[in-house]
Amino acid sequence: MYIRKFLFFICFCLLIVVASGCTIGESASEKIYDHLEKTVSLEAGFAEVQEPLIEAEQKEQQLFNEMLGLSMKEIDQIRKMADEAAGLADSREELINKEKESIEAAYEEFKSVNSLVDELDEEPLKKQADTLVKTMKQRYESYNELNKVYVEALNMDRELYEMMKKEDLAIEDLKSFTEELNKKYEEVLESQDTFNNLTDRYNDEKKAFYKEAGFSTSEEKKS
Repeated sequence: MYIRKFLFFICFCLLIVVASGCTIGESASEKIYDHLEKTVSLEAGFAEVQEPLIEAEQKEQQLFNEMLGLSMKEIDQIRKMADEAAGLADSREELINKEKESIEAAYEEFKSVNSLVDELDEEPLKKQADTLVKTMKQRYESYNELNKVYVEALNMDRELYEMMKKEDLAIEDLKSFTEELNKKYEEVLESQDTFNNLTDRYNDEKKAFYKEAGFSTSEEKKS
């Protein structure tokens, strides 16, 4: 009778482990895998804002070009369009904030990997994970720089739209300001290239880590 109860207790415990997703006894590499996959999910918000962000940028550019084609006799129309462009800039700021929240949440999740790297037994796997951590840190820092210069450019756009509403706006002042604004957007493009390159490198290193650890990537699971 006692033996049967003991066996029943063991089976019951095994069922609990299975039901909880078998998290008990996970290896360090499996825990890292879980954090990396969750990081991908948390960055979904970053991807979601890209299309509406580009759309808002294109509409603003179109409005600005149209404003340049109008004369000061049409100042009321210019002001109306400038206000519309400023509204789009506000929309971009909201999207950028969502983008930043997504990146920060993903990086907070990723930082859980740091303490697990030393728990890896195999040296090649440990080395690959360490490289991954360093690249992700660089990527996060590059995003912060990108976000900083983009917000600076966005605020300059707002200043530009206010300038366009002035009846006594001097052409030289407009030319000088747009030149500075173009330089700022060149900084944005440079920062964007750095971030994109580091993103590509991180993805390649993550695939290498998965391969070394014997895991499949998210893309392989979908196929």
